[in-house]
Amino acid sequence: MSLPSRRLEQAARHIALVSGLVLFVFAAAELCNYATGLVSLETMGDIAAWRTALVRSWPGAALLFVAFVSHIGTTLWFVARRATLRMSLSDAVLTFSGILVPLLLLPYIVDTRGANLLFGVDDDSLYKLARLWPEHAFLYVTLIVLLWGHGCLGLHQWLKLTPRYAAIAPVLSVLALALPIAAVAGLVAAARVVGVLMADDAFAAQVRAATRWPSSEAEDALWRWRLTAVAAYATILVAAAGAVIVRFLRIVVAPKIDVIYVNGSTLKASTGPTLLEISRIHRVPHADACGGRGRCTACSVRIEQGEASLPPRTAAELEMLGAEDPLVRLACQIRPTAALTVTRLAHTADAAATEPELDSAGIERQVAALCVQLQDQAALMGARQAYDAIFLLNEFLDMAHTAIANHEGWVVRMTGSGIVAVFGRDDSPKAACRAAAAASADIDVALDRINEKFAAELGRPIAVAMGLAFGAAYLGRIGAGPSKVLTAIGPVIDTASGLAALTEARGSQLLSDSIALEAAGLDPTGFELVSLTAKNGETRQVFATAHARLGVPGKPPPVPPG
Repeated sequence: MSLPSRRLEQAARHIALVSGLVLFVFAAAELCNYATGLVSLETMGDIAAWRTALVRSWPGAALLFVAFVSHIGTTLWFVARRATLRMSLSDAVLTFSGILVPLLLLPYIVDTRGANLLFGVDDDSLYKLARLWPEHAFLYVTLIVLLWGHGCLGLHQWLKLTPRYAAIAPVLSVLALALPIAAVAGLVAAARVVGVLMADDAFAAQVRAATRWPSSEAEDALWRWRLTAVAAYATILVAAAGAVIVRFLRIVVAPKIDVIYVNGSTLKASTGPTLLEISRIHRVPHADACGGRGRCTACSVRIEQGEASLPPRTAAELEMLGAEDPLVRLACQIRPTAALTVTRLAHTADAAATEPELDSAGIERQVAALCVQLQDQAALMGARQAYDAIFLLNEFLDMAHTAIANHEGWVVRMTGSGIVAVFGRDDSPKAACRAAAAASADIDVALDRINEKFAAELGRPIAVAMGLAFGAAYLGRIGAGPSKVLTAIGPVIDTASGLAALTEARGSQLLSDSIALEAAGLDPTGFELVSLTAKNGETRQVFATAHARLGVPGKPPPVPPG
């Protein structure tokens, strides 16, 4: 990225932040005004008159207009510059709500401020309640919830990386939840009063005269203005979508470079995206706590090879990383243009940074668990020198970890001879089981390459035992003292580990419970139905196979031994 482009992006982020804060303050004042409807309609009107005088002044109106246009503009600009639509759930909600809010807000602005400017309507609280309630009550409440939710989530994304935020977050959460509830309750209470008053024809006529209620011709004109405003915004959205498509096409045809992750994948990546976007495009686990905004160090990498092709550090990198080690960079700030080898400095195997707010209290999730163990470890390692034994074991574990990471698995336990991983913390059961099954098939395929590499040295093939299960797991930070790592425990973890142990005893390669097999959509003809009896006497049906790749479309057949 050229220096002017980097400065432009940094300026756009500052504009988005400042304009968002201005709009958030305005929205908070508006909701506080609505909440006073619980006290009385008169109090609500008095506060609204004071707020309107402030906002309708030239400085207030200019500030609000610039903030509104700037925030929408920067939001769509960042969307149009995305190299991938893969993002965290919070970023997806923030982006989608930011795009949707103007679609609901523009008609409201036309009916209030637009009517005031075009036809001299006095759009006070009485006018708004009488005109917008109850015919448009659902859209009005939806707008409040969506606008406030977008603002609170954006504020949270900005503050969550500050040192003292965790201490005040519970208080802010209560306020964030209480204010919209009070605002909606106040609106309903005030609207009921207005509804009773407007039922009196004489009073309704006075209100219409006092507020200079729009005539039928004015109503038609306002309808056209609403349609024009929504159509204009829709046109901008289409243009932004077109820019995204053009950018994606440019990435597809862009020159390709090698991006190598130490202890990870080797990719053929297009030039143009940032390194963090390259990781997301290719589903390479990469820690990220701020959404790629340059506000944290979670995505930091050390450049092992190719540093000469990278531009100098950005201001964000200098602020977050300092100047001590020039080889440490933020993946969200560098756009590789030549071959690059990097080491991810934040832990990616446990995905601790991808769910930074998960605390020691934990949560329960339905996940697919895959346990991978080296069969007959004692015989393989016992007669070998320490260096050779560790080297072989690391080769096996790296192979298993790469296959798991390529399918967005999360390693929750490392044993002396194996790995336990979970899939689908945020996905559907079908997607979770498919990812776990695909990872097991990749391990089976990669095992052929390892056996080819060590066949002469070992004199026997390496075999693995895998257990696949789907069910409940408890995710949280577990440990002693300050060392608490993000991990998973629970029934499904125990089931997968137990199936892996039974797999080795049977001489198979994979045992899968029926739920995981069916959800993954695997071909059952490649599996043998087996009845297992637990210690408590309970019998269950599982599926066994000599090769995990059987039943997974697109996987090569097993390589014959020898």
